Amino acid sequence: MTETLRGLTVLDVAKRFRVSPDKVRGWIRRGELLAVNTADNLYGRPRFIISPESLAAFERGRQAATPTAPKPRRRKRTNLVDYYPD
Repeated sequence: MTETLRGLTVLDVAKRFRVSPDKVRGWIRRGELLAVNTADNLYGRPRFIISPESLAAFERGRQAATPTAPKPRRRKRTNLVDYYPD
């Protein structure tokens, strides 16, 4: 029994993250998001299919980190030096 490939198109992912399709293609080109090119002609326009597993891995990599404690503010100097005394 042959299992059919199921996945999301670039447009589906763009709608999911509310970005442009060009942004999604940029993620694919940079290797941040794994996709398979299903175009018949490899020299033409690519037709990418993103698997649900690679999309889940992409989302895990893009999760926000836990916030760290802010650095303490530097105190202002209280002892002023008067270089030109009267």
